[in-house]
Amino acid sequence: MTETRDLLLALKRLAKVDTRPPSLLRVAARPSMFAFVARERERIADVFLPRPSLIVVLEGSKELVTMGRQPSFAAGRAIVLPGGWRGDVVNVPDDVTGFYRALFLDFSEALVLGAHRAHPEWQAQTGAQNIEARLDPLLIGAILHSAEGIATQSLPPVLVDHRIMEILLILGTRGVLPLRPHAAAQSIADAVRTLVRWRPDHPWTADLLSAELGMSNATLRRKLAGEGESLRALLAEERMAAASSMLKEAGVSVRDAALASGYRSSRRFIERFREIEGADPRAIHDPLPIDDGK
Repeated sequence: MTETRDLLLALKRLAKVDTRPPSLLRVAARPSMFAFVARERERIADVFLPRPSLIVVLEGSKELVTMGRQPSFAAGRAIVLPGGWRGDVVNVPDDVTGFYRALFLDFSEALVLGAHRAHPEWQAQTGAQNIEARLDPLLIGAILHSAEGIATQSLPPVLVDHRIMEILLILGTRGVLPLRPHAAAQSIADAVRTLVRWRPDHPWTADLLSAELGMSNATLRRKLAGEGESLRALLAEERMAAASSMLKEAGVSVRDAALASGYRSSRRFIERFREIEGADPRAIHDPLPIDDGK
């Protein structure tokens, strides 16, 4: 316990002042680390993380708002997010100290893929579920080692990458390797299903899916046809499966489930849900007035 506390204090010293960049939408050739510090509750809307990221909450708490869910992470927690994550972020200062502090580390997708290929047996995380890593002396020590390497501008990039890989190997053994969910898919249909399951509220189209998978629209459709699958059916089935799961959770309304699964119209959502799931979503949750939107 004393060792963990001392290591956390060492991390907190790296977050004395706010060093966040103007935007996370940048192309960084090397891993980067910076601190988020706030004295008032702040909500940052529509955050998009282009690269895999590790967030260490050191003081206060952080809430992630995405797909109708809003998990909270207290100080002493590490959050692991894959590249492509999108949602709102709420940073809440500590009631006693009045500060929110967190360290943010991002790195290249190639490093994550390298860790996965070296150990394909590891289960990668796929989105809102299973994104928290245990912050113990082993992981904290690896983060501190990486922070030192990033701060030392003269250190060769290969050595910095080696230190990041140490973090990734630890995360991999704990089932939270921040791999894009489709990277380990065994078929194109599985890759599409995994992407939609990862972000069911995203306005997925053939063009967006094919770009994510690194192929043309025509190639995507041809490969799906060869597997006996329909893109339209895959999209609808995964969205309704996600909605069904959400409706069984406390506090999630039919409207919330509709929006979180990519439907702006409650009426259209209910019709599609009945068609695919064979039940009325309002039978799972309390009835809701139906709108006529599209």
